[in-house]
Amino acid sequence: MALLIERIAFAQSAMRAAQEAANNEEKSSAGDKYETSKAMGQLARDMNAKQLAIAQKELSELQLLTISTASQKVGIGSLVVCNERVFFIAVGLGNILVEGKSIAAVSIHAPLSKLMIGKKTGDAFLFNDKTFLIKQVV
Repeated sequence: MALLIERIAFAQSAMRAAQEAANNEEKSSAGDKYETSKAMGQLARDMNAKQLAIAQKELSELQLLTISTASQKVGIGSLVVCNERVFFIAVGLGNILVEGKSIAAVSIHAPLSKLMIGKKTGDAFLFNDKTFLIKQVV
């Protein structure tokens, strides 16, 4: 959760900086340069606003998760132990270290999650030309 809070704070800060840069751009005799700089600042602000919205949505989804200790099938909030990787199906944080072990935190909206959801221990799935065998669902 701390990573998402950091992402939100960073996106908010970057949005403010981009907006301030666009607002502070002074009109000069080179009018096109002024308009281009203002447009670039607005694009940067919009990009950061999109990242902010994604991070806020993921934080909300994470806060709503109910994680149980026993599960038959892969679902939202599952820890999926495969032959080559361990995945946490919740939010897209990338690789995170938990007790010295690398876990891939994958968004529930990611194609990889969609391949796993509904599968159970012993099932396999193909992703990026690689076959993953599900050893355990927690």
